[in-house]
Amino acid sequence: MRPRGVRLPVLRLLPALCLLLLTAGIAGSGTALADPPAATVTAGGEPVPVQRYPADHGPVLLWFPSEHGLQDEHRQQALALQARGVEVWLTDPFTGHFLPEAASSFDDMPLATVPDLLDAAREETERPVFVLASDRAWPWLLTGLHQWQQANPGSEDLAGVLMLSPFLHTGADAAEPELQPIVHYSNLPVFILQPVQSPQFQHLGRVRAALAEAGSSVGVRLLPELRDRYFFRPDATAAERLAREALPGELLRGMDLLARTPSAREPRVPAADVDLAVRTPSGTDARLNPVEQQPDAPELIRPDLAGEEHNLRGYRGEVILINFWASWCPPCVHEMPSMQRLEDELRDEGFRILAVNLGEPEDTIRAFIEDEVQTDFTILLDPQQESLEDWRALAFPTSYVVDREGRVRYALYGAIEWMEPGVVEQIRDLLEE
Repeated sequence: MRPRGVRLPVLRLLPALCLLLLTAGIAGSGTALADPPAATVTAGGEPVPVQRYPADHGPVLLWFPSEHGLQDEHRQQALALQARGVEVWLTDPFTGHFLPEAASSFDDMPLATVPDLLDAAREETERPVFVLASDRAWPWLLTGLHQWQQANPGSEDLAGVLMLSPFLHTGADAAEPELQPIVHYSNLPVFILQPVQSPQFQHLGRVRAALAEAGSSVGVRLLPELRDRYFFRPDATAAERLAREALPGELLRGMDLLARTPSAREPRVPAADVDLAVRTPSGTDARLNPVEQQPDAPELIRPDLAGEEHNLRGYRGEVILINFWASWCPPCVHEMPSMQRLEDELRDEGFRILAVNLGEPEDTIRAFIEDEVQTDFTILLDPQQESLEDWRALAFPTSYVVDREGRVRYALYGAIEWMEPGVVEQIRDLLEE
């Protein structure tokens, strides 16, 4: 067991000029700050690419990508952290395991990848390791870390985990979607950075309570005015661009808090009948999820791009697909062409699409529709995301199918190929009722 005597750098939010001077000073002292080439670490039975941003004496941060994969901004953040004395290991398990960058890939990714990479980082640096990830990576990652705990009971080598907007529920349609089973067996020190404009904000209280009940020490930092993936969004607002610059400081604060928290913990052992298998909610199954109680659809009154107001009640007698989306969301963009084909095929039978954009300005939406996807189904605007409370959009995209009587019959959290035979059959069955 290695000592935990790692001193974290002084934490400040530095102006850009100060950060530049700090970077130049460290570079002048002999620490390289160039983007490093990727090496590989054998993890989960395959060579996984890892970009290592070395630092001599500070904390070590093992960073796993979300379902969106590694972005250039991850590397920029790693360089900024390195400038502040943090050694970053930026991993790419998607490439290492020949899997697409998608939420569903976590279900196929070997759990051993997590402990293998953690062991490599702590053995190479001889320092405790912090783990960072966001979004839908967390069910898989928590399960892998639990596996590591079982092999290393009482170890202090895992200093804690930093969760950026963790997606830790099952995505099932219910008043309160169930949390992933692994949440109830995770007792690691946790620091959560939660954007308030994220759909995951509404689940934060239950996630925090469940982790605490399992034995975790949980710190939370709320990020007002920010949306998911704010640090690499192409449509970032002014507030999000400022927050992007501040992210290294936020992460250092989290590591500082975790470093003061005892990390030597015995893993919780689930009962024999508890299934901890990773099932990442992704919406990639080619069927829609039935809504058992078939409740009346909530109110939805929104304007379209031409300024005309649409009231869902005015569509009574038709089958309506209501889709909540954003242009920065790759799965949303991916599914739009098949949505258009579905409406084209079933329009004469009484099928319509109302696609509600959440949180984006009208000019951004208009340019996206005209230049990127060329769809002509109805786009509704909700720049303040007022629909979230009534419609429980648990992720982007979220879709509901409403029957001719105005009842919610199907729900889907994530993207899908809408022309899959099973999906078309489900819609046709509603049209024939």
